[in-house]
Amino acid sequence: MDAASTIDTGREQRISALCATGCVLVAAGAPLAVAGLWAFGSWELLALFRLIPPDILPDMQMGGAVQPWQRAIGGAICLVPALMLSCALLRVRWTLNAFVRGDFFGAEAVRGLRDYAALALWAAVAGLVSVPVLSLVISQTNPPGHKELSLDLGGAQMLGVLGAGILWVIASAMARAQTLARENEQFV
Repeated sequence: MDAASTIDTGREQRISALCATGCVLVAAGAPLAVAGLWAFGSWELLALFRLIPPDILPDMQMGGAVQPWQRAIGGAICLVPALMLSCALLRVRWTLNAFVRGDFFGAEAVRGLRDYAALALWAAVAGLVSVPVLSLVISQTNPPGHKELSLDLGGAQMLGVLGAGILWVIASAMARAQTLARENEQFV
């Protein structure tokens, strides 16, 4: 290995270590933030952080302050994708820690990446499904004509689903290549 590739590998290992730490922080912080915002936040704050669709904010304000049952149910619905994403980040940490050790194509690295991609895909799907469910449930006490069914099918959501799906396919192909490489080693 020449000096240039050693430098590049060291840089990748340092970045991987930073990202692994970031994964732990976000995996712990995101569900706590969601729970805290639902526990104490106003409708305006929930809309600002996109924990309710911003387009339903006027109708939700019409119904008064956030009720305890809305906090509990809204928090539970929003925690599903947040917890799935947290699990995904903890799984990709395996990949990043393998990179820190210089194991860029080992089984642990590939498994962590594949698990991350699968969980991120399901978290993105859960996020898409949670919006209409959330809007229907929390708007039940609104006056007639102000009950909500909101959909959030923006480009960011579609890219999240597509990106996680693509990464899952790539990670699965890497796992398959790893299996083929092991089989070929037995023939040599």
